[in-house]
Amino acid sequence: MDASEFPLSARVRGARLRLVATGVAGGVLAAATVASVAGDAAGWVSVPRPVQAGLVLVTLFVLPVVWVGAHAAWALRGRAELFAAAGEHPRRRPTDRQLVGHLRDEHPLTPLWWMLSVLGGLGTLCLGVALPFALADGAVLAGVLLGAGLAVSLATLALSVSGIRRSGRRGSEDRRRRTELWSLPSAVERRLAVSLLGTGDGGHLGT
Repeated sequence: MDASEFPLSARVRGARLRLVATGVAGGVLAAATVASVAGDAAGWVSVPRPVQAGLVLVTLFVLPVVWVGAHAAWALRGRAELFAAAGEHPRRRPTDRQLVGHLRDEHPLTPLWWMLSVLGGLGTLCLGVALPFALADGAVLAGVLLGAGLAVSLATLALSVSGIRRSGRRGSEDRRRRTELWSLPSAVERRLAVSLLGTGDGGHLGT
């Protein structure tokens, strides 16, 4: 079965551009964060603590989720179009680049759900430890805010576990569909088995 470049729509190309732009913006922000921390520690520049803390939090927690979400949007759109176009290209399959970009064994939403589960778990742990101290000190407003954050973290954790299981099942269905459509070399199959973040496809949670 010969490989050929399957045509993808402007929506997929636009999603790819947004993914690249997100990566570039993330790299610039990460570099600015490192420079501000290093410069402040060395005494070269004076960066206000709230600004520095905001940069660190956004770099560590917000940017990864945004990038993985942009990647999922691009991969999902391409995956749907490649499957839809399969009937128009008999005896041909997508190129290795298209397969790795859109048709990994891992469902595109799985890395996003895993990342949210990690953040939800960290938030639950940190806020759960801080809340009793705030209440013991009589800090009502802080207790309310910490309690609201704890509730959000718990909800995120519960939703992410459900999402991992659901995307694992959908990934298994897509793998079967891909196998029925195209016969792939073993080297390509091995590349498709590599997960985006090294988390696996979550299929063990969905069984």
